[in-house]
Amino acid sequence: MNNTRIQEWKTFVSQIRAEKPLIHHITNNVTMNFLANGVLSAGGSPMMVHDACEVEEAVGVADALVLNIGTIDEASAKSMILALRKALYAEVPVVLDPVGVGLSSFRQELVKKLLFEYSELKGVRPRTILTICGNAAEMQFLAEGAWEGKGVDGDLATSEDDLIKLAGAAAKQTGCLIAMTGSKDVISDGEKAIVLSHGDPMLSYVTGTGCFATSMVALYQANLKKEVTKETVNMPVLERTALAILMLTKAAEEAVKTAQGPGSFQQNLLDQLFQLETTHEIFHETIHWQDYMLKEGTNR
Repeated sequence: MNNTRIQEWKTFVSQIRAEKPLIHHITNNVTMNFLANGVLSAGGSPMMVHDACEVEEAVGVADALVLNIGTIDEASAKSMILALRKALYAEVPVVLDPVGVGLSSFRQELVKKLLFEYSELKGVRPRTILTICGNAAEMQFLAEGAWEGKGVDGDLATSEDDLIKLAGAAAKQTGCLIAMTGSKDVISDGEKAIVLSHGDPMLSYVTGTGCFATSMVALYQANLKKEVTKETVNMPVLERTALAILMLTKAAEEAVKTAQGPGSFQQNLLDQLFQLETTHEIFHETIHWQDYMLKEGTNR
């Protein structure tokens, strides 16, 4: 990996830590505590405001918004729509985790409403970003309407070519940036793609690591004021998104080295996230990052 690029990443991570972006979550109540601690460890400030009476005001002071439908109900669905509208008008980046979207018509209808709001308001606020972060089964449903997940989980054993094609199709179908997580992570806007090959199977034994990937993406996409640090980096959103996933999966690789099981792994993961800026191995060991240009009619 190019040393100049790695130095830019280091500068960007330092800027995140210096500014401590405020990440507003309307999220899965099973994983809320883990997400809050993870965001704190990685350098941000979490906020968990769910009630429709105050979500718009919360978005007004936030630097990014996370919407996670893992434990959705009618009240939180209403709050998500209100929060999304406010974020779009305020040009606050939004990251949607469509957990188990193919599981029920309720989840499907909510995601459709959120995507409709985004498509309608993007013309008014073209700088607004909506990213969808999820697994391959969720992306397949968004791209093709087919659901092969188990419960709210899902992974598809496909080739790298197929994964790139699937992420690109989901990006084109939804008009969103896609961060597809799995054994290989694919970040795509339909025209470009980045493929990462990091992480550890232990991630699947801790509830919330997929949800936390969404929080990491929001943290790295957050609006930065660039007033706290002397050095700043203007990094494209596609690269910011991939860097967020890279940092999480590299931290997992370090965390598992001394873990004795899921409990100690989760604790170690938080510790590694806290050390992202200074952990030598994350920046200087081999980094499996591939950039692709997607062409019409081809896989890449």
